[in-house]
Amino acid sequence: MKRMTLCLGLVGLLAMAWSISAQEEATTVQSGVFSEEQAGRGEQLFGEACLVCHQPEEFATGGYMDGWSGMSVNDFVEFVRSTMPEDNPGRLKREEYIDIIAFVFQQNGLPAGETEMERAGLKDIQIEGPFGESAQ
Repeated sequence: MKRMTLCLGLVGLLAMAWSISAQEEATTVQSGVFSEEQAGRGEQLFGEACLVCHQPEEFATGGYMDGWSGMSVNDFVEFVRSTMPEDNPGRLKREEYIDIIAFVFQQNGLPAGETEMERAGLKDIQIEGPFGESAQ
């Protein structure tokens, strides 16, 4: 009985250590998840598809991004994709929406990295602040 209790205790400790390790390794938007080039494409697309109704400053205050804290980048992309442009949601290619989100991240002072966000990994990237001027 003592052996079983000891084994169960060790399994519990290992599971807890793995959970803590996984949390420390979580990818966030603070990790440089988009490239400067991707944000540049997003800026151009924003000008073509979004500027009719929106100004980039609307999304650059940090307050907008705070509402997305704790969500995945995939959640954000899919929300924008399903609601914008207002007159024809989903009109752009998914990759174009991802590029626009990279531009929004850049506008919020989030750091660029060497790689681009790709559809396959968006669920694994968590949105967390600080955003806006406090992120720079």
